[in-house]
Amino acid sequence: MAEHEHGGPAWAGVGWTNRLLEFVAALVLFLLMAMTCVDVVGRYFFNAPLDGATELTRLMMAVLVFAVLPVASWREQHVSVDLLDPLVPRRWVKPRQIVINLVAALALAGLSHRIWQLALRARDYGDTTEYLRIPLYPVVFFIALMTAVAGAALLLNAVRYLRGHGPLSPDGDGTGR
Repeated sequence: MAEHEHGGPAWAGVGWTNRLLEFVAALVLFLLMAMTCVDVVGRYFFNAPLDGATELTRLMMAVLVFAVLPVASWREQHVSVDLLDPLVPRRWVKPRQIVINLVAALALAGLSHRIWQLALRARDYGDTTEYLRIPLYPVVFFIALMTAVAGAALLLNAVRYLRGHGPLSPDGDGTGR
């Protein structure tokens, strides 16, 4: 079942947010690929690399990674090592996941606050990339916002586990979608 079927229309916004962030990530990945292709062709065939390609790659990678962070958090598709999972009784899965999601949400809230402060400082100092002079603060604000959204997704996961429909719930569908 989709997440909005478990919680009504209030959960439908999560689906739209996930699709929007997936689209942003796909678009940035396509632009990154196209830019790299132009840079490589220019560099090796015309001895004219794309100016600022390294800076643009760094900025696009930051947007790409943090655009999918909330989606991965919502679906609990993080890289994990499940060495102890076979030893954990099924009845402990939901409480364990509630605690994990709440602790991680709290950590992301703290990180988001700190990153927001760094974005304000970058804006106030006028920090830019070295070659193209692109202001850094919009990307840092995006990172702070996506970190906060990922934290909110983890809080919602705790609620889903309380309701018995978390991504890893023994009685849920396990899709995280």
